[in-house]
Amino acid sequence: MTWDEGPNKDLTSAATMDSLKQSSSKKGATLYSVGNVSKAVGRRIQAAYELPFMAHAPMEPGNSTAHYQRSKCEIWSPTQVPQDLRDSAAQAIGLEPDQVKINVTLMGGGFGRRLEHDYGVEAALVSKAIGGPVKVQWTREDDMRNSTYRPASYHQLRAVLDSQGWPVAFSHRIIMPSINVQKGFPAEGGIDAEVKEEASFVYSFPNASVEYVMTETPVPLGWMRAVNALQVAFASESFIDEIAAAGGKDPLELRLRLLSADGSLNGWHTERMRGVLQLAAEKAGWGKPLAAWHYHGIACFACFNSYMAEVVEISMENNRPRVHRVVGAIDCGQVVNPNILEQQIQGGVNFALTNALRAKITIDKGRVVQGNFDDYEPVRMSEAPTVEAYFVPSTESPTGAGELPVPPLAPALCNAIYAATKKRIRALPILG
Repeated sequence: MTWDEGPNKDLTSAATMDSLKQSSSKKGATLYSVGNVSKAVGRRIQAAYELPFMAHAPMEPGNSTAHYQRSKCEIWSPTQVPQDLRDSAAQAIGLEPDQVKINVTLMGGGFGRRLEHDYGVEAALVSKAIGGPVKVQWTREDDMRNSTYRPASYHQLRAVLDSQGWPVAFSHRIIMPSINVQKGFPAEGGIDAEVKEEASFVYSFPNASVEYVMTETPVPLGWMRAVNALQVAFASESFIDEIAAAGGKDPLELRLRLLSADGSLNGWHTERMRGVLQLAAEKAGWGKPLAAWHYHGIACFACFNSYMAEVVEISMENNRPRVHRVVGAIDCGQVVNPNILEQQIQGGVNFALTNALRAKITIDKGRVVQGNFDDYEPVRMSEAPTVEAYFVPSTESPTGAGELPVPPLAPALCNAIYAATKKRIRALPILG
């Protein structure tokens, strides 16, 4: 038997990143612009950041139980979108949507992977084929290698500093494929609306530009916890620290200066961003003496209509970061259940720590290399830091919380590593 390995049999991760870099010279769509960055005068600095494909890697692989009975079908599935599973299964087995019943089971992690419902549809098809009830259980390798992935991305950042070391211009070019476009949703003017929303820009520079260069990839993409915000935050918040270092400024001081004027910037409220930044810094003891050989890093970000700041405390052991403590502060409007919010922040921080330290899907010869937790290694309990969660009291309407702990973690961690070693991390994963 001879297998047709398809048009992407020679695809590799290296070729994917090379393609992103080549696309960086293309004209981008404007997500945010003020002033004129090209006319700013002063000392110029620049950097490039890279992120790989990442897998959701939930503890529970894909599985579903289905019972097809000619005029109806019942499915038991750990899904985040029961209505979509119902519609897709109905189409696949030739029934109307109201002839399919979905029972949503408890799930061992979702993180966006269960927005896809391929394993549920497969169970319905198998049940119809055998004429009886069936449980489909994917292996870990099935789930890891036949999934959807967080997009790989490449980022170009530049800034101009005045004679006092304060930034007068900032630009960020995001080169990345679109999840929505790959899935068939339209993009207006070369802009994926989700990328624009999640590439939030809250800092008040006199001259600033954020552009998006949309690329394509044959690698299947999917929504993953924090979606596009993780990529954007890693690049932009790491570079904000580079600006601070280049100008001889404290990283917190620089951020607070850029957030000093109250108001709405690109739809985001600077005073709310400033509030979480100050709260996280206060609770972490920013600027106060730490234990010997311990170092702080800080980052903040806004997405999903909420605001989050994190301070990471580390030491370096055998040239690797040991994360001791993460202090997170969130403004997600009125908090209904503080205990659940605390759990979301604790879980989100550890999820983000896996993303930052080791998460990397490698493509070789058109195939996903990683298959299990031995080569896509999550954070172990012995590595999990103390996580302190705080929230800003608010009377605003409740907004997102589950995604928010993820974007600031990687840049805060990398900024702490720079404080400890004076070495910049510009590509994830840190231990990759």
